[in-house]
Amino acid sequence: MSPDTEFYIGWQKEIPPSFKRAVRRFITGAGIAIPLLAFLIVRYQSGFSTATFEFGTTTELSGTFIRDPFPFLRVAGGTDAHGQAVFQNILLVAPGKFGFDHIEGAAALKNGQAVKLAGFLVYHDGKTALEVHRLENSTTDTATPENENQPLGAVTLRGEITDPKCMLGVMKPGEGKPHRDCAVRCIAGGIPPVLKVTNTAGETEYYLLAGQKGEALNDCLSDFVADGVQVRGQLEQHGDWLVLYADPATLRRINKGALGAGPMCN
Repeated sequence: MSPDTEFYIGWQKEIPPSFKRAVRRFITGAGIAIPLLAFLIVRYQSGFSTATFEFGTTTELSGTFIRDPFPFLRVAGGTDAHGQAVFQNILLVAPGKFGFDHIEGAAALKNGQAVKLAGFLVYHDGKTALEVHRLENSTTDTATPENENQPLGAVTLRGEITDPKCMLGVMKPGEGKPHRDCAVRCIAGGIPPVLKVTNTAGETEYYLLAGQKGEALNDCLSDFVADGVQVRGQLEQHGDWLVLYADPATLRRINKGALGAGPMCN
């Protein structure tokens, strides 16, 4: 070792100048890099979901049962500015990864029947579902709106298939690859599949998926869950939900990176 080579041992009182410079550069660099890294992580991570699952809080609702194409509870929500009755369609599911018909007595309910349900609400982005724990016939008179289902024409949509129960708040995240196995099981258990569509402006809409004649598509969609897909069909407005009567022959995978690159529908 050269006589001029600096050498430092921890118990020495003085740190050689070259060691001081190295330590100073390291502390300065870390002081800049760590806050910058923290800022970038916060800036580019996904925002926290506002989806809500009122687990443990039982809500009782009375309304009209709608069976097709999906089980809804239609509840009155007052009137609009023109004095017309306003209704909300609440999607019905069972506890766990099962559709509504797994609830005792659900299969016997008739379309248009007045019912009273109790369960946990799940809601997000203006859409609501109810995890039903109890049902009974209702003695409350319910008004059925006329022409509630409005045809909106043929559309081609690109989005991601998931299940509405988890997407609305039971699981976080309720979409994407981390949620794929769960969504597959929910859809296999009878929970209606939903297509999540986001446009270039970041606006998101949700489309419940049925077959062209209203038949369930759960079995033929399981291989496409959490992937980017494109599908064509006839669109209808069912209260505050959109239903796509899809043609399974038009279903194809697309790059998920292109989901927001085009129009929401055409």
